[in-house]
Amino acid sequence: MTTAAVPRGQGEEARPDGRSPKSVLGKVGLILSAFGDGDLSLSLTELTARTGVAKATVHRLLQELVDCGLLERDGSDYRLGLQLYAIGLRAPRQRTLRQAARPVLENLAQTLDSPVTLSVPHGSELLCIDNVGRHRNRAGAPVGGRLLQLHSTAPGKLTLALLPEQYPLAPLAPRMRRMTAHTFTAERLPRELARIREQGYATEVEEHRLGYFAVAVPVCGPRDAAYLGALSVVATTAHGSAPRTLAALRNASKAVTARLSAVEAYRTEP
Repeated sequence: MTTAAVPRGQGEEARPDGRSPKSVLGKVGLILSAFGDGDLSLSLTELTARTGVAKATVHRLLQELVDCGLLERDGSDYRLGLQLYAIGLRAPRQRTLRQAARPVLENLAQTLDSPVTLSVPHGSELLCIDNVGRHRNRAGAPVGGRLLQLHSTAPGKLTLALLPEQYPLAPLAPRMRRMTAHTFTAERLPRELARIREQGYATEVEEHRLGYFAVAVPVCGPRDAAYLGALSVVATTAHGSAPRTLAALRNASKAVTARLSAVEAYRTEP
């Protein structure tokens, strides 16, 4: 999902919400957020258009971001730096969840011979924080750090269903693109989300990519059972088994919650 360009006025600096960033930090945030999933690198002109920040200001901040390793030069363009990636990996909530889930994901991918993905809510988006597996069915899991489609993927629909206040459908509807002929329309999606809330898991059959289906279950917190993220599996429609996949996912989700509980118990020991 590539960030759309933001219209600019005559030298006016504006955020995507239409308000002007007043601080240097706010402008830096716009620059870093301008990189979308499909962007390996961006030019100064592209970053100026996407942020709405004056070109001279963008150029100055880009040099400083390169100097501190948050961005890297790619010829005359700029790309996100490894230092930024390293900082992101230190985020405590995602790091704890990822570390607790990783052995479970590896075991599940081997058992089902299918890619497994762990995704978490991130503002109004869904962020893949870990994935394992690319096996005989050639169904590749989303790359870690990538944003997932909300309306056409199993983890996306699960998140929409379980967090309706954080993910209202009204702002999403205009951006819902038909990925295949099976993708749910804005009119049909509410009924699908109600079904997901009732059954406690989400499925997707050729809604995002022809020839593949996916199943997603929630990963819940050990103390309050709060929704932490989605654990999902992708398989081919020709060889995958939805009931077997769902059963394995539910067991894996319980295992992740148990591991999180053990981590919390260890941290609270005197």
